[in-house]
Amino acid sequence: MQIERIDTFSGHRGPIYALASGEQSNEFYSAGSDGWVVQWNLQKPDVGKVVAQINGSIYAMKRDQHGVLWVAQNYDGIHGIQLSNQERIFSIGLGKISIYDLLFTNGQLWVAHQDGLITVIDEASRQIVKHIKSSDKSVRTLVLLPQNKIAAGYSDGFIRVFNQAFELEYAWKAHEGSVFSLHFWEPGQEILSVGKDARIKKWDLPSQSTGQIAKSEVIAHMYAIHDIDFHPNKDLFATASMDKTIKIWNAADLTLLKVIDAARYGGHKNSVNKLIWTPFEDQLVSASDDKNISVWKIH
Repeated sequence: MQIERIDTFSGHRGPIYALASGEQSNEFYSAGSDGWVVQWNLQKPDVGKVVAQINGSIYAMKRDQHGVLWVAQNYDGIHGIQLSNQERIFSIGLGKISIYDLLFTNGQLWVAHQDGLITVIDEASRQIVKHIKSSDKSVRTLVLLPQNKIAAGYSDGFIRVFNQAFELEYAWKAHEGSVFSLHFWEPGQEILSVGKDARIKKWDLPSQSTGQIAKSEVIAHMYAIHDIDFHPNKDLFATASMDKTIKIWNAADLTLLKVIDAARYGGHKNSVNKLIWTPFEDQLVSASDDKNISVWKIH
């Protein structure tokens, strides 16, 4: 496996916490502590375009099927940016609490908050449908499972699974400390989780209310793992860590394939917070506390 750093995109004035895919495979968006939402083109390195400026930090944003970027502003709710003209077309007030993740499913947007709250919003009317609270600890990540179920990772170390009737079906202690990112791996019908305890864990889809045991696990990094993302069409995934590294793994058996760091590949100098493995030439995009976005070719 060969690693090539294609470019580094700079311009943000603070740590970068959020990445979102664009309408074209070569486009993506970044945001972070400076409140800027920046559009990037992988074919035109380091030519960023600010499409929105929000007061306050941004931890999460997602693009819908209608070309609207839903941007979660900490302490002020969600803003909708029409990407075709960079116009802010709506705002949804959700109270002065942090938002850590967004998930579109079944015509709804699920919003992960601090204080254990999930808010469900109807995408078309933009009205709040439901508040779900199953813990006092923050909801850090959301992922869609088969049968339109949603798994949520919490700062109490639990993974909780909800059905489309907003009912809690399963809950189990998955990590020591926060669960920061979840991914459903379709070929294996497994949930992969990462967290503050620096471990990657694999879980079968739950079929009983308690007693889930990890199928496999590995101590993957020196410090907390912030994100996990999969290759578009290969059984590979990448993890991003507070230890400043990105690691590439075999999804089937959790074999470590490559470590991307500053010394060997000119990697990030601070915590790596977010990843997108794009379908554009299979390029991997990483965002960091060092205010930079790096683009990697892995072949």
